Amino acid sequence: MATRGGYWGKVLFVDLTTGSIKEESLPEKMYRDFIGGQGLGARILFEHMKPKADPLGPDNMLGFLVGPMQGTGVHGARFQVVGKSPITGGWGDSNSGGSLAADLKATGYDGIFFSGISPKPVYLFLNDGKAELKDATSLWGKDTVETADAIVDELGDKKVKVTCIGPSGEAKSLMAAMMHEGCAAGRSGLGAVMGSKRLKALAVRGTNKVPIVDPERMAALRKDYLKSVKETQHPWAQAFKGWGTPCFMGPTLTAGSVGIKNWTLFGEENFPGYVKLHADAVTQHQPKKHACLGCPLGCKGSFKIETKAYGLIEGTKPEYETLALLGPNCLIDDLEAITKANELCNQYGMDTVGVGSTIAFAMECYDRGVITKRDTDGIELTWGNADAMVKMVEKMCQREGFGAVLADGSKIAAERIGKGSEQWAMHVGGQDIPAHDARVESGYGWGYFCDPTPARHTASQSAQSVNAGVPFPESDEVHLPGLDPLDVETSAPVYATCSDIDRLWTSMGFCIFGMAPETMPLIEMVSAVTGWDFTLSEGLKTGRRIQALRQAFNIREGVDTTKWCLPERLAVAMPNGPMKGRKLDFKAMKEKGYQALGWDPKTGKPLPSTLEELGLKELVGTL
Repeated sequence: MATRGGYWGKVLFVDLTTGSIKEESLPEKMYRDFIGGQGLGARILFEHMKPKADPLGPDNMLGFLVGPMQGTGVHGARFQVVGKSPITGGWGDSNSGGSLAADLKATGYDGIFFSGISPKPVYLFLNDGKAELKDATSLWGKDTVETADAIVDELGDKKVKVTCIGPSGEAKSLMAAMMHEGCAAGRSGLGAVMGSKRLKALAVRGTNKVPIVDPERMAALRKDYLKSVKETQHPWAQAFKGWGTPCFMGPTLTAGSVGIKNWTLFGEENFPGYVKLHADAVTQHQPKKHACLGCPLGCKGSFKIETKAYGLIEGTKPEYETLALLGPNCLIDDLEAITKANELCNQYGMDTVGVGSTIAFAMECYDRGVITKRDTDGIELTWGNADAMVKMVEKMCQREGFGAVLADGSKIAAERIGKGSEQWAMHVGGQDIPAHDARVESGYGWGYFCDPTPARHTASQSAQSVNAGVPFPESDEVHLPGLDPLDVETSAPVYATCSDIDRLWTSMGFCIFGMAPETMPLIEMVSAVTGWDFTLSEGLKTGRRIQALRQAFNIREGVDTTKWCLPERLAVAMPNGPMKGRKLDFKAMKEKGYQALGWDPKTGKPLPSTLEELGLKELVGTL
């Protein structure tokens, strides 16, 4: 049945316009060249999708994919979503944790691709190889929690896993997210793509055993890795087991990397209230820890807090990005208000990174007199006004009143508001930036404008890990020396190599927080599962191939990535905080980064020699 261990050798294509569902077999070489997840998604979309398609039109394709490691017992718990981004107009991908990925893999498929637009709301139920489109008219308008519960009840099987959009996705808000078990596939605007297709949800139930060529070897490797995590050899094990991502708030803010007051202030002296949003302050309201399937870290958790202003709030523990962008970036230290806003975003299906960034932008517009209470439906969007933040988040989620102006992110909001507000919109290529200053955490910064999906801290996690001193294995194939981040001549090539690792890792389906290459025998695991004589050298080349194809997609769609740059206030020397005066030459970093990836440093196009070396010339053409 399977092409090889770790794969089923087939994917589904669903035409929502006609309701037709087709199965297609894929050659083993395609899997080995693109590994799975976003890599396989890029390969299939580049071939099957009509160039210059409207991101919210019928020709755009939306893919849900897994890699070779899901269902093998290792913590590869994330599914990947791919499509043309309505935010950037180019390549888009996102991913989510939880437990759906393993079940999707166990249905007997490596991916599902949707095209067309359904004449009525539908959801797809994939049950052990049998795919069926079901009427979702009664679900349209329901929030993400209600939708998932209703589908499980309708199907009469509590083992069914669901990812879905809420009212924000239905309204095609460009910050719409797909939600699953409190986890969000929130970036690139792919929730809006799902809404544009009237696809309310994907429900899966899988019981097939994923084939493994050498199961005994795989079991031994997994056991050794879990032991290393237990013995805290993993760089984040203790912190994640204790607090999850809120543990980042203290050290990141005190280091000057968290933006305060829409990225104008930095450091704890400018926001002492961060202690109300850090570690124990958050987890004291966590009644139960939660881990994505198979993960030994368990960074997630439930959340419960009784508030005077908002009543009882129950849901998912807010993550670091949520806390930072709805907190200090808006000058708010009210945990109750932030968790209420987080709950609203999860229910309606919205990306909290984009929402927090856009609220801060709106507060700056209000502070400068560019907008007034007359514009904002009577809401006083003053700095630090927690109640106003919650009210505006709800309006954004509902795409109502002034919330509709903000619902597509700060770039489009600035275009609608005008009056010079464009200079305060903190985005790269239309996508709002996450809570890491590129001047302080330059590994993340490299990914903000060099990766084919801009403003994504998850696009360059290993680059930042190396920058922060996390050891990577040295070998004949890869050398990652200690870095001086101010020296772009030496750091950019290292970051490029790290991006290859990220693409390989992510396409396999792993979470970036499980990324501990010095203790996790990744290459050995791939070989044990697939039976391939897989090497690190081949893995790095695979990552480089995936990166080049994602960029080729951008070029084909007419996206000029050379125009992607940091907002001006992040491209100058830091004005205050512990890193005052620090500045990086981001223009040189980008050119050196493109060059290291084998792309033209002036145009961003993968060079013909690069395409030839990576075996992409026939597929991609001349660009």
